[in-house]
Amino acid sequence: MLSVSRLEFIGVLAARDIREPLPPGAVPLDKAYLGACARALEHGGFDAALIGWQEAAPDGLQVAAHVAQQTRRLGLLVAHRLGLQAPTEAARQFATLDHFSEGRAALRLFDDGGPQSDGDSLERGDWPARSDEYLALLRRAWSSTRPFDFDGRQYRVKGHLAALHLLQARLPIHCGGASTAAARLAGRHADVYAMAGEPLATVAVRIGMVRAAAAREGRAAAVRFGLSLRVVLGTSEAEAWSRAGRLMPFASRGQVFDDCLWCGLDGDSATLVGTPAQVAEAFAAYHRLGVESFLVRGFDPLADAIEFGRELLPRVRERIPLRLPIEAFAPF
Repeated sequence: MLSVSRLEFIGVLAARDIREPLPPGAVPLDKAYLGACARALEHGGFDAALIGWQEAAPDGLQVAAHVAQQTRRLGLLVAHRLGLQAPTEAARQFATLDHFSEGRAALRLFDDGGPQSDGDSLERGDWPARSDEYLALLRRAWSSTRPFDFDGRQYRVKGHLAALHLLQARLPIHCGGASTAAARLAGRHADVYAMAGEPLATVAVRIGMVRAAAAREGRAAAVRFGLSLRVVLGTSEAEAWSRAGRLMPFASRGQVFDDCLWCGLDGDSATLVGTPAQVAEAFAAYHRLGVESFLVRGFDPLADAIEFGRELLPRVRERIPLRLPIEAFAPF
């Protein structure tokens, strides 16, 4: 039997036009802009959209419910920060979104101790144990058909039984983090281990680390790998670098890896700079290492959704033939 290969593109949704600073007292939510971004991602061939989390920003689950009504097939990857609510309540909310979106919901886990302004003051050393319990309880709440008890260090539940279960057979969970503890957590619970953009050699090491952790949990084939990359395109390589310099005048071109990966420009990821053909080949190189899910973003969410959908995604798909038809894969 042929081995399974999957290629997934995730865009990024913004609740407003982020190119301009928000005036004092203005509401950080533009429903028309949000809807336009979501429809552009769907029309451009993206499989899903990340709805991020920021302190004091609009609630991601509510944003996802709105986007679900604006689109037909776009997956909804909602960033979810631990420590702000009980996992059983989160399980209820995501199950509800899953029904309203016809099975398109997914969860992107964040647990960095949460902001104290929202009441989360857990000590750093306790974060991994909390994440482990939280995800175990989430899965239990989604799957149990009988009342159950849970007795952990961080969470205790007695007689819980959800009235509403997932529409999907399994709601995808994306986990990240570069530490050994994060690798263990992903090996135990993640459907997708999400990495920040780094050179090929570093990504290969991270994939090996998480694969080993998953194998120890008996989940060697259960964890897929995702990568977040910013992208700057140009009709020529020179134009792409010139455009990158205009977008990020503070950055230096000194750290270039793997032909077109520019590091040190962004706090949480690297940037691919080049023509659509060059950048597509860079994606293919990551895919050969085992990356199957790409979070693709630029610096202007609406314009990038249109440009990437027209110029980049088709070229990447041409370079990465799937070994099984798309119908063989579970839905997002």
